[in-house]
Amino acid sequence: MKNIIKLIKNILKVTFRNKGNYIVYLILPIIGITTSIGLYAASDTKPLTLGIIDHDGDRISKDMGNAFTRAGNFKIVELDEDKLNDHLLKGSVNCVVVIPEDFAESIYSYNPKTLEIITLEGQETAIWLESFANIYIRNVYDLAKASNGDKSAFERMYEGYMAQNLKLNVGRVDDKAKNRMITVSSLGFLIMFIMLGANMTTEMVLKEKRNRTYFRICSAPVSSREYILANILAGTLIIVVQVILLIVIMRRIFHIETYIPDYQLFIILTLFGILAIGVGMLIVSFSKSSYQSGTLANLIITPTCMLGGCFWSVKFMPEVLQKASYFMPQRWVLDAVETIQKGGSIRDVAMHLGILAAFAAVFFIVAAYKFSTSDDIRTFV
Repeated sequence: MKNIIKLIKNILKVTFRNKGNYIVYLILPIIGITTSIGLYAASDTKPLTLGIIDHDGDRISKDMGNAFTRAGNFKIVELDEDKLNDHLLKGSVNCVVVIPEDFAESIYSYNPKTLEIITLEGQETAIWLESFANIYIRNVYDLAKASNGDKSAFERMYEGYMAQNLKLNVGRVDDKAKNRMITVSSLGFLIMFIMLGANMTTEMVLKEKRNRTYFRICSAPVSSREYILANILAGTLIIVVQVILLIVIMRRIFHIETYIPDYQLFIILTLFGILAIGVGMLIVSFSKSSYQSGTLANLIITPTCMLGGCFWSVKFMPEVLQKASYFMPQRWVLDAVETIQKGGSIRDVAMHLGILAAFAAVFFIVAAYKFSTSDDIRTFV
């Protein structure tokens, strides 16, 4: 045990002698979290600038423009049709609604004309506008139908409709769904950097193989198993400190509500960190050079993070890739977090944790076997 403790102290000392490792373990994860928050903050819904070209000029068409204004999602601008294209191309308006001639009369005659909606924002915006306008038109159409062609009766009902005594209390509601998306996205970046950090820790074995330190240690009264165990424990200690610091940063500095108890998030991320060390050990055990180790790491970490849903939701991927994502441990981490966010407990993610533990066990067993069968390190470069 004394040998293992001494080895752990030496590994930590050598690891953090290189100041660049502080960037990998702390600065890069913070940058990843900040980037994720910035991307979601930039996606906040903003009022659309809506241009209206009214060829009718009737009270109903003017009231429709006021209805868009009252919705609070639009800034209304009256346009001349001659300058329509210029406004759209310059971006001074997001979309334009063209009200045709005799629009009000078409409603009186029970055959409402169709509005023309022009936008460069995409079909989603046009559909949203059309749905909003159809609600207003449908209400006025029902009044016209109820008046049975009597315009005076229609005017009275329309006056009552426009002057209805409804009070609207506006309050602010936090978008918890968005905060959950920020949390999952931030954790996706964090997972990738945990894997990168764990791989750098295990690469200590490669460096000591290259300079023959590993060979000298194994010649001393220290077995290769003790040396590998010391590396695993040192990496685990680094992961624990890293996870604690990053949870504190997320909660105290960025004030991100994770909707999951901190200790449960700590358990999930720490278990994944141990798994990441297993991945690093597996890479090192199959590598015969530093170059080969770096290549394997690049081929494993980034693609599995992509497939596991770290950069985007797996729901956006084809069905075949969604099924394949279950073979990625990252998928089980993010699923566990989402399950607890939706009201689950740590018991509800016992299967997820068990699968992560199984992944880690397999990686460590294969790595240990590979190390035990390749003790000749004298040709390592």
